[in-house]
Amino acid sequence: MTTDQRLVMVHALAEQQLREIVREAEAGYPEEICGIVIGKPGAPETYQVRQVRNIANQERQKDTAGFERDARTAYRMDDREVLRVLREADEAGWDVVTFYHSHPDHDAYFSAMDRDRALAATQEPLWPGAAYLVVSVREGHACDARYFGWDDTRRDFLEVPARLPVSTPLRSSA
Repeated sequence: MTTDQRLVMVHALAEQQLREIVREAEAGYPEEICGIVIGKPGAPETYQVRQVRNIANQERQKDTAGFERDARTAYRMDDREVLRVLREADEAGWDVVTFYHSHPDHDAYFSAMDRDRALAATQEPLWPGAAYLVVSVREGHACDARYFGWDDTRRDFLEVPARLPVSTPLRSSA
C-alpha cells in the first residue's frame, strides 16, 4: 500500500470516531489509553472504535525488569481483548483500520517503542495498511492528534499530513 492510499484511509475516519477517541483519551488521563478502529477500509460508515484495556501497570508489577514503564508513559494492550476485537472484525469481514493511543502530558509523536510494537521481527509492519493515531492529552484535555503510516520506500513510519478535521475540536464536548 502506498502512502497516498494510506492517506485516503486515514482521512476517512469520521468526526464521530475521532470524538469518541478524544473523549476516551481525556477520560483515561493521566494514563495512556489504547484501542483499535475496525471496519471496511474506505467505508467509514462501518468503522467501529474499540477501546482495549491498557495492562501496562499489571505488566510492570509482574516483571519490573522487563517492563519498566507504567500506564502513565506506556501502553500494553490486553491480548484477550485484542483477540476479541480481531474476531469481531473477522466475523464482519472487516479489517483493522487504525490503532490508537494517547500520550499524557507529552506531544503526539510516534515513539521508538510505538515503532517497535508496530513492526515484526522482520522489520515489516505487523498490520500492513493500518494507520496509527496518537493523541496528546495535557492536564486532561486533548490538544493535538497525529496520524502515522508505514512508508515502504523509507522503511519507516512517517507522520501522515492529516490532522483532525477543522470542524472537529480537539476538546471533547461530552
